[in-house]
Formats: sequence, structure tokens, C-alpha cells
Amino acid sequence: MQKKILITGANGQLGRSLSNLLKDHFNILGSDLNIANIERSSIASIEMDITNFENVNNIVKKYNPDIIINTAAYTNVDQSEVHRDLAWSVNVHGLENIIKASEQSTRIIHISSDYVFDGKNGPYKEDDKTYPISYYGRTKLAGENALRGSRRKFLILRPNVLYQSTTHDQASFFAWVYTSLNQEKNINVVTDQTSNPTWVIPFSQVILKCIVLNTEGIYHYGSDDNINRYEFALMIARTFGFDESLINPIITDDLKQLAARPKHSGLCTDKIQSELDVKVYPIQYCLDQIKLGMN
Repeated sequence: MQKKILITGANGQLGRSLSNLLKDHFNILGSDLNIANIERSSIASIEMDITNFENVNNIVKKYNPDIIINTAAYTNVDQSEVHRDLAWSVNVHGLENIIKASEQSTRIIHISSDYVFDGKNGPYKEDDKTYPISYYGRTKLAGENALRGSRRKFLILRPNVLYQSTTHDQASFFAWVYTSLNQEKNINVVTDQTSNPTWVIPFSQVILKCIVLNTEGIYHYGSDDNINRYEFALMIARTFGFDESLINPIITDDLKQLAARPKHSGLCTDKIQSELDVKVYPIQYCLDQIKLGMN
């Protein structure tokens, strides 16, 4: 009998990728506030608001999943400073609702973020000290702590700068750069924020492997390159034949953003590579694969 997996945030870039991959292996139910795009896929879907305990409880009790993968999140870093109640409600209370509604035997896989770190000494290992410098980061760490304190089987995965091969994901740095350059728009990109961006396709495959291996604990995943956002934008331009001169290098302070950003971030992937025999890919390889898929 196939395991039943409930995916929250199934309409997001990672949620969609996971749904497409896992549907051939498990009984999948995708949930989100808006399920319009999910309904076009071949998985079952249902509207669910993770901030509403009664809604979550009814669906979880009815579906009785073996595994819940929580990809749902409020990810607007700057707006999290303004709409703090909403950010906390989604990123903390939402996960608490999932924990409370599900059986003790239900495994929870939670997607966190590199924003739990301060970005002073990256790339970070899983056991490095967490110290978020934005309210968004605080909510992601609080969500992690809620799950870690729940006395149940869990897996926390921390990616950074998630991106998909589609170009309509508003939260994707790749989509913003690709769309802007394709429309010959000038863009300002910072040179002082480093990370190892995570393509959702291999990340989804990592999650599948973790399910099969019953992996528990905290793991980091990202690309094989730690680069700044400006360098990443240049790589996108060169790969897809866009005009590099449209990309203007600036520093973070020039943007005058509401929330502080981790500047020297990135995630060390040694643990997941050695313990789970997981492959980590160079960014250029990922971009080349995206380009092949577009042709």
C-alpha cells in the first residue's frame, strides 16, 4: 500500500516540483490557499489554510497522512517586518497547527531557510549557531524550534535562494532576472550577498531520498558554488544569451530594504553528501539543464 503524503504549499515552486516527482511513488494530496494550478496536475488537491486549526485538523484527520511535507511559508522578507502577525501566523502557528492536528506517528518534513543565520560567517553547517537578523528569519527559526520540541519524528531541510525552471514564480530570483533581461529591462543586483542557490529539481529528488531512507534531523542543501547575487545574474544572462550590460552592480545598502539580509550566507552540504550520498550540482549545470528543458 502506497504511503499517503500531504504537501502544504503545493502551489509554490517547490510544492509543484515535489508533487510532480512524488506522484509516481506515493498517494499525494496537495494543499494550498489557491489550488487552481494544482488542479491542472494529476494529483488530488484541496484548499487548506494552515493558519486555521479547524481547517487543518479536519483535513489531516480525514486524509490521515503518513508524512506531511510543509513547504507553505510567508516568504516576503521585507513585508514580514510590516505584517509581523501574518508572518508569524503562517511560519510558526501554521506549523504548530500541523503538529497538533497530526498523529504522533506522522513524520513531518519542514522546509526552513538560511535566514535562521546572521550571514556573517557562511557557508553554515547544520550545528552552527542560529541568529536571525530579520523578522522573517525569526519566524523560520521559531518554526524549527516548535517542530524540534514536539517529541516526534521530523526532518528539517534548509535550502537557500530557491529557484525553478519556470519564469512566473514571483518569489524566485531566477524568474525575476530572466524575465527582466528577456524584456530588456535594466536591473540592480547586489554584489555583497553570497549564497549557494538551490534548484528545486535536485532538491525535490533529495526530499524523495529522505522519505525513502526515513531520514531525521537537520540537513542543508544547495548548489556546489557559493557566489554573490550579481555573479548569479551574470550566469543567467550568459546562459540564456541576454545582454549583461542590463545588470547594474550595487550593494545591499543601496536598496534601503526594510529587512536586514544575511550577507555572507550559503549552506555547507558536507553532511547531506556524506551521510545520504546526495549529489550537489554546480550552478552552471543547473542553468544548462533549465535551458535544455525550455527548448
